[in-house]
Amino acid sequence: MRKLSAIFISMLLSIFALCQGENKPLIVLTSADNPPYEFVSSGAVVGFDIDLINLVAKRLNRQCDIRDMPFPSLIPALRAKQGDVAIAAITPTDLRRKSLDFSIPYQNNVSALIIVKTEDFNNVAEGAYFPLELLKKRTVGVQFGTHHESDIKEVAMEGITIRRYDSVSNLVAEMEKSARGVGLLYGIIVGVPEAKAIVKQSKNLTFYRLKFEDSFAIALPKDSPLREDVNRVIESLGKEGKIAEFEKKWDIFK
Repeated sequence: MRKLSAIFISMLLSIFALCQGENKPLIVLTSADNPPYEFVSSGAVVGFDIDLINLVAKRLNRQCDIRDMPFPSLIPALRAKQGDVAIAAITPTDLRRKSLDFSIPYQNNVSALIIVKTEDFNNVAEGAYFPLELLKKRTVGVQFGTHHESDIKEVAMEGITIRRYDSVSNLVAEMEKSARGVGLLYGIIVGVPEAKAIVKQSKNLTFYRLKFEDSFAIALPKDSPLREDVNRVIESLGKEGKIAEFEKKWDIFK
């Protein structure tokens, strides 16, 4: 009888622990400097990624605890298990997979080059593909810690100079200086949705697509027990059309 009681109590404790895990907030690391994916509006972090992770957490019976930090800090913080997941238009590169786990991709994307509007490109439609050979001996900016630097390095063009900045807002500020003739950059590389949001706010800038494709996924600490559940939810949200709804809401088109 005592043995059965001990087993029963153990089962109750296991169920209680599981319930506690479900009720425990999901600590989400992000970098709210990347509209339309994550940015601050009226004091709150909003965007496509934030809508997505809130719905993922809801399907896991948990609430989100959003923690904003610079993008270069996201991966080290997740490695140190300071969060349960990270979402910030993160591309699951081979290098990142060595120290982190990733969900299945929730979106595919194309990179873009933002430059100052010039007479030279009046015959090229905004959003068209930019001839990569025109970047020879140019200086381009990327956000530190993103995959855009490795993408442009793979092209291995003669004399291209890459400058790294700690935030998208600093990249844009430097491009605005270039529009006034005092900046250091010929262009900056971001994703197409981010480029659309940036040029919408600046009459001096335009963007062109680059022939670099990537995907975005939710990052998790290595061997996270959440990975299978997160994958299941993302797959369901895709089939239900929820991800497409968020893309339409935030004006994101593949």
